[in-house]
Amino acid sequence: MSKKNNELMQARIQRVVDAINLKEPDRVPVIPQMNPHFVSNQAGLTQKQVWYNGGKNLRATIKVLRQYDWDLYPGVSQCGFGHFYDVLEIQNFKWPGAKDPNSRLPDNRPFQAVEGEWMKADEYEECLEDPTGFFLRKIVAKQNLGLAAFEKFPGVDKFAFMGSGMDLAAAFLIDKDFLKMVRKINWYKLKLLPLLITQKPYKRKMESLGFPLGGMGGGVYMASFDRISDSVRGMRGTMLDMRRNPEELKKLCNVLAKATLRSMDSAKSLYESDDSEGVPKICFIPLHRGANSFMNNKQFEEFYWPSLTYMMEGMIARGIIPCPFFEGGYSERLEFLADFAKKHKGKMIYWFHDIDMKQVKDMMGDSICIRGNIPASLLIMGTPQQVEDYVKQNIEDCAEGGGYLIDGAIAGIPDEAKHENVLAIERAVKKYGIYRK
Repeated sequence: MSKKNNELMQARIQRVVDAINLKEPDRVPVIPQMNPHFVSNQAGLTQKQVWYNGGKNLRATIKVLRQYDWDLYPGVSQCGFGHFYDVLEIQNFKWPGAKDPNSRLPDNRPFQAVEGEWMKADEYEECLEDPTGFFLRKIVAKQNLGLAAFEKFPGVDKFAFMGSGMDLAAAFLIDKDFLKMVRKINWYKLKLLPLLITQKPYKRKMESLGFPLGGMGGGVYMASFDRISDSVRGMRGTMLDMRRNPEELKKLCNVLAKATLRSMDSAKSLYESDDSEGVPKICFIPLHRGANSFMNNKQFEEFYWPSLTYMMEGMIARGIIPCPFFEGGYSERLEFLADFAKKHKGKMIYWFHDIDMKQVKDMMGDSICIRGNIPASLLIMGTPQQVEDYVKQNIEDCAEGGGYLIDGAIAGIPDEAKHENVLAIERAVKKYGIYRK
């Protein structure tokens, strides 16, 4: 990296750090997240190529992103994982070019999550007694047919005693189906290795240009309620459980929150090695079912908020910056958010989708760094001038005193965003987002 680009990168990092710490940097930072197929649309790649040709997609990502003057740049998602998903035979996901016709989408169709009731309401007790074994046998094996051998995974009772119990547990490791599964996954390493190798040059190339990659150190984690709703009970089942199995649902939320923090500890060495020096470890937490339209405040306070705040407090204790993304309307939750922000001043980012940003700034701007919220519709269908006007208004409403980060409203830059509209964001920031010293 040249001295000039190193200085440029450090200035970008410091700008973001100052904003998170509720200080005024030299200007408002721009840290767009990016929908998975924005780059492919700009570069003329099919979405199937994104999933099955990781090297080509990474090269396209560098070419596209170097056009923009941002302060933190996104990593690359869904890059070359099609082969891996084929090996796993994933059943709760569909993507372009999948080997299995039931999971296959057309070459230029965005991926789709497939929700299902993978755990029945009467299985809570079994799950809570042995969460790891249950998830391997009943969830992982069903959602990934390539891992179906885990249906035979021994229960906790087989590991608790010496003698015949341990013999049964050991027998799993030499089971023919288990060994076949291991050989199949090992074969995939041959396809995974080139992808892992190309990720490192992507990071090095971006940094050599003065572009720090943001958010890698914190990873992406989900709220416990959302994890259950998305991937275990399904939305319908989880909503019914708030009335029919309330205590069991809360217990499972707590189990998953604790498991999330343990997984962050086990991944610590991995994500620390991926970070650029000085880049804040921002953890993206997409929130799905906590919005106004899914539950009332009483239900939110009882079922959703406790395990989420437990998880976020655990992240803060580990030096990670929680960045919950409040997808949908959260106007009815602002009292909860403000109270929590005041307890953790300058240690979090609140990213909003559909909210009055001025109201948020007035209510909690002295406690929390806020992020957002340029509408996806504006970046796709609007004009550069309309984008500039929107960003200008947000800067006027939110920038004073620091603690404001510019980003899109729906997970950042949408797939179909116009190049000229993305350029209009940084133009507006440089015109209206300078702090006067």
